[in-house]
Amino acid sequence: MVYGKIKRVDKVKKKVDRVIICPECNTEVTIGIELEAIKRQKLLKSIHFPHIHLHGTPLHGLLCYLNSELQTRNVGVIKSIEISRDSETLSQFLEKWTNAY
Repeated sequence: MVYGKIKRVDKVKKKVDRVIICPECNTEVTIGIELEAIKRQKLLKSIHFPHIHLHGTPLHGLLCYLNSELQTRNVGVIKSIEISRDSETLSQFLEKWTNAY
């Protein structure tokens, strides 16, 4: 769990080399994957893993499929987003929000 300002973001997240242009809003998006997620994914040994980047107005998601080398393999847009309105989801959302990247 990470709280507050982190001096070395590279200790928490790894930046994906390629800048992606969102097909929905034409915004340049730089993706950062949490190192813990990378470790978990390597244990699963699957070919690709999905990553969602929420942004824009109206809010939408950029769904990126990354390979084990963190190279983008496919990109899609998610326009329909539902967030559960309970304390656990809010807690998890705020934890992600405060994670510096």
